[in-house]
Amino acid sequence: MTHWLVRRTLDAALSTLGGVLLLVVLVQVLPGDPLAAVIRDFPTDPATLTALRERWGTDLPLGTVVARFVGGALRGDLGTSLAAGRPVTTVLAERLGPTLLLGGLTLLVHFTIGLALGLWTALHPRTLRARVIGGLTLVGYALPSFVIGLILVWLFALTWGWFPPAGYSDPLLASDAGLGAVLLDRVRHLALPLTTMVLATIAVPIRHQRAAVDETREAPWVVAARARGVSPARLAVHHIWRPALTPIVTLLGLWLPMLVGGAVFVEAVFAWPGIGTLIAEATAQRDVPMVVGAGALLILTVQVGSLLADLLYRVVDPAQDAA
Repeated sequence: MTHWLVRRTLDAALSTLGGVLLLVVLVQVLPGDPLAAVIRDFPTDPATLTALRERWGTDLPLGTVVARFVGGALRGDLGTSLAAGRPVTTVLAERLGPTLLLGGLTLLVHFTIGLALGLWTALHPRTLRARVIGGLTLVGYALPSFVIGLILVWLFALTWGWFPPAGYSDPLLASDAGLGAVLLDRVRHLALPLTTMVLATIAVPIRHQRAAVDETREAPWVVAARARGVSPARLAVHHIWRPALTPIVTLLGLWLPMLVGGAVFVEAVFAWPGIGTLIAEATAQRDVPMVVGAGALLILTVQVGSLLADLLYRVVDPAQDAA
């Protein structure tokens, strides 16, 4: 196990390095002037442009740019945002909290309610309730997330006024408001984007869990347990559901980047100040250091998710260690 973990960690580190290097190269060769994020619409003379290029290093050779980024990243320095004029790591840290909140709660719903619904619909496939759940989740999955978000804003924010249409918090909330008022304000602002994320994606864990349970429910050990008179609840949880968790581990590893990347369209619809909207803004502004820094963070998260999924495989199925 230890030998495998060391080798797998090295593979993940090399893959992360390769992905980041490729990202830096691709961003550098894209058309457009990175200084557009600095000068914007202000008239700039050639001497000032030259000074700005020296200041931001936009005229350096590609090899020098790559070497500088890798060296800085190893020290925890991802450069300075051209648009914000602040360290990329500082801006990412500010945006990470809202994205972790939204993405973490979405994953929590997926791997609790989603898996429970997948198990229930697999065990009761011909009931009306199972068909309604399957139909509604597929409709949510088929609709683009921003369409679901706009519908929810129209109904619950603009028409009925139950929730705020956008934002992370109420700017008019008193600075000395109590903990209860702050939590209520966060919940009200979180309700619509979280509902949008869940409705747009919960069909995936439900269908994965249902398919895994369908493959397991007629396994020999399940038939034997049923013949021994094991209760339906124990049969479902211990003999059917637990062996069916293995495919879900892969799904968890693939979706962990949601904790960092969020959903660009959902965050844009609700003006949610997360990493997703930051990437969209940086791309539109041609803020190269920010795009590369956020992209490197996503690449790292993907590799960590993949490594964690492989590790969980060996926890769920110890026979993997013997392979």
